[in-house]
Amino acid sequence: MSGPLHTANIIKAMRKVFPDLTNKLKKGENGRIAVVGGSFEFTGAPFYSAISALRVGGDLSHIFCSKFSSPAIKSYSPEIIVHPVFVSEEEAKYSDR
Repeated sequence: MSGPLHTANIIKAMRKVFPDLTNKLKKGENGRIAVVGGSFEFTGAPFYSAISALRVGGDLSHIFCSKFSSPAIKSYSPEIIVHPVFVSEEEAKYSDR
């Protein structure tokens, strides 16, 4: 089954799942996203995941990352909430010196 009728059914089903955007909603009612990732050398993937979630309608986007990657990720955008909570094995080598 394909074509316009099938597409219309999919759109109807999606409208039931996703809330309508109104001025009466408060921060966080349209979705809160948590991204876990990032390392000493790789900071882009968690940022792009979090910012994409905001662009499609999410309200709050948190990134839980390593302590060494958090300054770079924080500098990309003020819209992302960054939590530097992990220390990778690679970062542990540098911090022991």
